[in-house]
Amino acid sequence: MLIPPDPPSKINTPSSSENTTGYNSEEIDAVKYPESTCTSDNSEVDEYIKDKEDDQDALKSKGAEDPEDSPFEVVRSAVSNTDVPDMPSMTFRTHVLGIFFVCLISFVNQFYWERDNPIALNLLIVQLLCYPMGVAMAWGLPKRTWNLFGYKWTMNPGEFTIKEHVLISLMSNASAFMALTVDIFAVLRLYYNPSFPLWAALLLLLSGQMFAYALAGLSRALLVLPAPMIWPSSLINASLFRTFHERQDHNAETTPEHAVPDVTSTPHARRRWQWRWRRGSFSKITRTRFFWVCFICSFVWYFIPGYFLQMLSTVSLLCLVAPNNQLANMIGDGKQGLGVLAFSLDWSVFSNAFLQSPIATPFWAACNLFVGFVLVFWVALPVAYFKNLWGSATLPLYSMDVFTTNGTRYDISKVMRDGVFDSQAYDNYSPLRMSLEFSWVYGIGFAALMSILVHIGIYNGKEIITRLRETKAKHDDIHGKLITSYPSVKAWWYMVLLIASCATGIGVGIGAGIGVPWWGYMLSFAIAIVLVIPVGIIQAISNRQPGLSLVAELLSGVVLQGIPTGYSILKLYGHGSLAQALSYAQDMKLAHYMKIPPRHVMIYQLVGIVVSVIIQTCLFFWLIDRIPDMCRPEGYPWVCRSTNLVYSASIIWNLIGPMKVFGEGSPYSPLLWGFLFGLVLPIPVYYLQRRFPNQTWLQHVYVPVILSGIVGLPPMPSVDFPMWFLFGFVFNFIIHRYWHAWWQKYNFTLSAGLDSGLALSGILQFLALAQNGLKLDWWGNQVDRQCTLSKKPWISP
Repeated sequence: MLIPPDPPSKINTPSSSENTTGYNSEEIDAVKYPESTCTSDNSEVDEYIKDKEDDQDALKSKGAEDPEDSPFEVVRSAVSNTDVPDMPSMTFRTHVLGIFFVCLISFVNQFYWERDNPIALNLLIVQLLCYPMGVAMAWGLPKRTWNLFGYKWTMNPGEFTIKEHVLISLMSNASAFMALTVDIFAVLRLYYNPSFPLWAALLLLLSGQMFAYALAGLSRALLVLPAPMIWPSSLINASLFRTFHERQDHNAETTPEHAVPDVTSTPHARRRWQWRWRRGSFSKITRTRFFWVCFICSFVWYFIPGYFLQMLSTVSLLCLVAPNNQLANMIGDGKQGLGVLAFSLDWSVFSNAFLQSPIATPFWAACNLFVGFVLVFWVALPVAYFKNLWGSATLPLYSMDVFTTNGTRYDISKVMRDGVFDSQAYDNYSPLRMSLEFSWVYGIGFAALMSILVHIGIYNGKEIITRLRETKAKHDDIHGKLITSYPSVKAWWYMVLLIASCATGIGVGIGAGIGVPWWGYMLSFAIAIVLVIPVGIIQAISNRQPGLSLVAELLSGVVLQGIPTGYSILKLYGHGSLAQALSYAQDMKLAHYMKIPPRHVMIYQLVGIVVSVIIQTCLFFWLIDRIPDMCRPEGYPWVCRSTNLVYSASIIWNLIGPMKVFGEGSPYSPLLWGFLFGLVLPIPVYYLQRRFPNQTWLQHVYVPVILSGIVGLPPMPSVDFPMWFLFGFVFNFIIHRYWHAWWQKYNFTLSAGLDSGLALSGILQFLALAQNGLKLDWWGNQVDRQCTLSKKPWISP
């Protein structure tokens, strides 16, 4: 099961050029650039690449292809084939801004991760905020040269450079999604070993991240340096950085000759809006000023749903109309029900860590995701539940907990002896039961895993084979030649880091009494080492990553069955480190494209990893000690949805094991047909797309994306999806189509401003109000009283 979505390129994926905007200094108004890596879908970049390839056809026909450029057109269109070796990269400004953004991202993402609607600040926010801050430092810092023990340095080497911008972003990106791995040790501390020490969690997490980084570095010769390893997401970011800094290109892009037409707008609508735009109604507001307007509005407004009137976070209309009707409660509850006719006035519901910003996802991708949600959650699920499929009506409709056959929460102490599974006690106690939606998520996860493998094979198989054959022939493109002018990172440095991190993980894990044998750690390391190259090649070429979380869960359940803490180790090293290694490799490719000295990249990424591990781990342990009833419903909004899901998964996969939960005789054994379903489903869709190439809507159907639309439920509240889609529909369809100039200038700035304002407001409310006992206890903050009957099963056990 993917819980929550794998770190996207830390599980984010770039959007197509259709969903892009420009952002530079205040005098640049309407520049188009491909958006940063900030969505939750991995396929929309195809459209961007196709557009770039089409743009290059004309140049190629004129013989304009530069022999000293990349052999791939999409790379030539996004990455410069020149370098300025003496351009400053590791400077005082990068030290200050890099540490600042690492601390900011680490603190905010971990602080909000355990709240009911977690938010996540991502690379886009760093890219947007870093540029004006860097320019301001270049304008205001003294240019004096200092001499420190013979080493000369300056606070201000001149203009804020693109290499500084990239280094700061890479450093902060190393910390963006660490909260996923902190969950693993949160489960150990909260449910299995309340005395689990902070030092052990720090060292194990640091070991996991260093293992991932060493793995990425050792894979650099195959995943980063070869020209055929394109990493399409990096092209998006490279285009964005160039848009900030190469002003002469901006001027060319905004001329009619190079302007990109808005193909989704009608000519009449476009003419009408362009006339209004020329009147200057909006053009007087710069992006920087617009960002701060959105920031202040979001900051102030979040005091309403976050403190004064928390029920506005989720308003369930059916529950308010019929509070004593259980059916209405179950259908209308936006937290524990289907969320029909539920809505929210809380931005953290629209944009959160589960779905990312609705503004950043192309509308066609949002449609795929929402179709999957509607078909499963609003159509199939209620029909099956109220027909009592697998006895599901004797359990809650929507829950991430695990239960006994009589509907009570599963007590793991009844089936454990000395910290491991007791088969006899299990037979005497009860088989495990899940809510219908929770069990379906696993079946759909099986299908999603197979569908993406088949999808990659039939859509990208030929390209992958071709690129692999070209690896040796096209290893030394112009980018590879230019990067050789900088000292490289020695392979043995990565090897030493790998061995040290593995030894630290085994030593600390055994010393802290986690209960996993040494060979369990070795198996976890082996999973990541074996899979990093093949999975990395697939992602580098196709921009799609197979479901790694489910692979780790299956293996941990088979090999370490009966040891619930084994789930933590397999997830940390077998899944978490592998996903992080691929993310670090992608960041290394971006640095390769931007000609950043490799040793500078290594220093900044390692510093970012160390700082983020310390901040996020210490912060979570501090929150556990400071917040009463944390990770329980009574501790709202600190309900720890993801942590509780990891706890339930550890029971399902490792304590009891997949053979008992999904094996013969279990009501959930039919879910294994999901593997076959996912294997077959993409094939007819592929045939129909080839058979009817003129059907535009059909060309945007992506089976893996449709299936992934339901995988995050749970832990995500059901109200999130409709609100997320509604906001995306308004901005990425209506405004994009009829007010495209406004959309192009302000769309992503709006998202960044709202996210940033909410983040600061929530932190201030917690530190200044909640921690001082200033809580409002009135009916407007009693969020569980809207739908009091939704948690009850439809049929009494």
